[in-house]
Amino acid sequence: MKNIYKKLIAFSIFSFSFAVCAAQDGKVSDPLKWPKQCDKVKFSESDLKLDRMPDIDVNNASEEQIKAIEKISQGPRGCIFGPFSVLLRSPELLTRVQMLGEHVRFTSQLPKSIREFAILIAGREVESPYEWYIHEPIALRSGVTREIADALAKKIKPENMTRDQAVVYQFVTELHMTHMVQDSTYDAVKQQFGDSGVVELTALDSYFSLLGQELNVARTAVPENVKLPFNPPWQS
Repeated sequence: MKNIYKKLIAFSIFSFSFAVCAAQDGKVSDPLKWPKQCDKVKFSESDLKLDRMPDIDVNNASEEQIKAIEKISQGPRGCIFGPFSVLLRSPELLTRVQMLGEHVRFTSQLPKSIREFAILIAGREVESPYEWYIHEPIALRSGVTREIADALAKKIKPENMTRDQAVVYQFVTELHMTHMVQDSTYDAVKQQFGDSGVVELTALDSYFSLLGQELNVARTAVPENVKLPFNPPWQS
C-alpha cells in the first residue's frame, strides 16, 4: 500500500512539473488556440535569423508588389501571409499561383473536409511546418478528427478513416512515394469523386506541395507561441 502511495505521489509531482514546464515554455499545443493567418503574431529571434525571405515592408514594395498584395487581400484569404509573402518576390507568379489556390482550396468540387484532410497529408509529406500550422485548425473545424490529425503528424496511417478519407489517403501518399498511382488507387478515387475529382485532388496536392517547398526553401517559421507536432526539416 505504501509503495502504491509513493507511486501516486511521484506521478502527481511529475504531472505538475510537466504542466509547469509547458506553461513556462509559453507555447500552445492546441491547434484550435493557435493564431489565425491574418492575426498579428511574433516570431522568435532565432527563427528570424534563419528566415531567408522575411516579410517585405509595404513601404519598400514595388508597384507590382502592391497590386499583388491588394489582389490577394481582396480575395477569400483576406490578407497576405506565409507562402504568399515569400512569392511576393515574384508578384506575377504570386498572382497566378494564388488564383489557382483560390479554386483548389475554396471552390473545388471536393468536400471541404476532404480538401483539408488532403492538405494535411501534403503538408506533412513535404514537411512544411507553416502549412501544418495554418491548416490543422481548419481541418479540425472541418470535421477531421484529432485522432486522424495526430496520426498524420506522425506519418502513421490513421485508423477509423471514412471511405472517402481512406481512398484519398492512399492516393496522395502513393503519389508522393511513387510519383504515380496504381490502377486500383486511381479507380477508387474516380469511383468516389469522378474524373474531375481525380484531376482536382492531384492539383490540390501539387499546389500545396509547391507552397510547402517555397516555405521550406525560405525557412518560414511559425509564430513563437505555436507548438507543432514535428520540427522543421532545417532543424531536424
